Amino acid sequence: MKFATASKDALQELAERVQADLKMMDYATKPWVEPRFDESGKQILDVLIIGAGQSGLAVGHALQRRGVGNILILDSSPEGKEGVWSTFARNYEIRSPKDITGTELGLPSLSIQSFYEAKYSRQAWNEIKRIPRLEWLDYLQWYRSVVNLPIRNNAKVVDIDYDAQGVSVSLADGETLRARLVVLATGMDGGGAWRVPDSIKNSLPRERYNHSSDIFDETKLKNKNVGILGSGAAAFDIAVAALTAGASRVDMCLRGPRLPMIDIVREGETAGHLNHSHEIPDRMKWDLAGFRAGLRQSPADHHFFKACSFPNFFIHVNAGWDEIGLDGDDILVKTGEKTFRFDHVFAATGVTVDMDLRPELRKISANAALWKHRFTPPDSEGLGRLNFPYLSANYQFIEREPGIAPGIDRIFAYNALAAMSMGIAGAVSISAMKYAVPRVVSAVTGFLFKEQEDNLIDFFAGFTTPAITFPPHVRLMLGLPAEGELDAAAP
Repeated sequence: MKFATASKDALQELAERVQADLKMMDYATKPWVEPRFDESGKQILDVLIIGAGQSGLAVGHALQRRGVGNILILDSSPEGKEGVWSTFARNYEIRSPKDITGTELGLPSLSIQSFYEAKYSRQAWNEIKRIPRLEWLDYLQWYRSVVNLPIRNNAKVVDIDYDAQGVSVSLADGETLRARLVVLATGMDGGGAWRVPDSIKNSLPRERYNHSSDIFDETKLKNKNVGILGSGAAAFDIAVAALTAGASRVDMCLRGPRLPMIDIVREGETAGHLNHSHEIPDRMKWDLAGFRAGLRQSPADHHFFKACSFPNFFIHVNAGWDEIGLDGDDILVKTGEKTFRFDHVFAATGVTVDMDLRPELRKISANAALWKHRFTPPDSEGLGRLNFPYLSANYQFIEREPGIAPGIDRIFAYNALAAMSMGIAGAVSISAMKYAVPRVVSAVTGFLFKEQEDNLIDFFAGFTTPAITFPPHVRLMLGLPAEGELDAAAP
């Protein structure tokens, strides 16, 4: 059912309600962090957040509400293009349930439900099962404007260096920003790269294949035979895009014997799992990661049924791509029992987490503790997971060897790099934000506070304004001058 968009007044009224609610909740939000300066006398940032998608926005706003206002958020994309929602995401709805919370940080007026109801109506909210992807994007843009975050777009980070006193972040335009702490909020590929199997990369010209995360002209798939390796959510998104564009035939091939139809992510969305899975032993984290790696994210039901509604869509199980190559102008793919001829192929094969694939992380990668430095796996399965950083319980990098990288703990990995160390509650899913954002922000403010704890007495001693101003007759009784002497000095 289509619903008319409400007038701009409704969203403006909601924005005003958010501001009123924030004012009502502003106890203990005044600035408290002592400023720090570089060698030239310029004040440095207290926190620099890299990434202005949903995670960066939530972390930035949470810091504001903790009294940390000397922050900056960077994003390499233009405004409105942050994250995946308007670039390569092709799902009509986001996969999280519509009652997901976390970004609003406990403030109902700042929630996606309040936004959607103001934009459309309560009835419209009740009618939808999940949140349309572009509505989520609009919500994030509204969120950004309402909480007034300091964001710089088109700012590409090319290097991150660190020392005992802070972190230096170099940008592509030649500028270097100095901050006491840095939070990496760079999403799924912020710790590595989208993975295309070597068998595809080494066998085909680049123009004949794409990863499911690529941005491409879907209209060029019209009248083409399209092959998809993979069967998770992204694979079905690509299938629908190709079929809708008029592909002659789409074949989806999966290595296993069945489609991933159990949504294991939803089953772990409990206060126990999301809030405490970072506390489980390393062996359990390892086994859990291996178990989840074999499950693939189930497709969103709307795209599953949409793909299956096309008579020229086919699914093949036990059909890993054993041989790939060109036969004339055809892409020839051989599986165990079948041979396919395609015009174009897609790898819906996820992401590889490896800091060495990210040039800006090379100095972190050189000295950070990785899982391979702290854990010996029980067998040879899943050895790629050993490249994940071995983080503290608060998302901080840890020195590989004591003393070799002072200041590396000033950098927080609130992105895909955290997946192994945090158990179920990774850092890139919306569902984890309710518990993950407060934890990483508490660690950030705790770090800042510890650096000024030696100045606590001086801090309190600096306050000389009396809580009560004595009236003249009381001053006379206490033997104080009529004026000029602080009441605090009275006996």
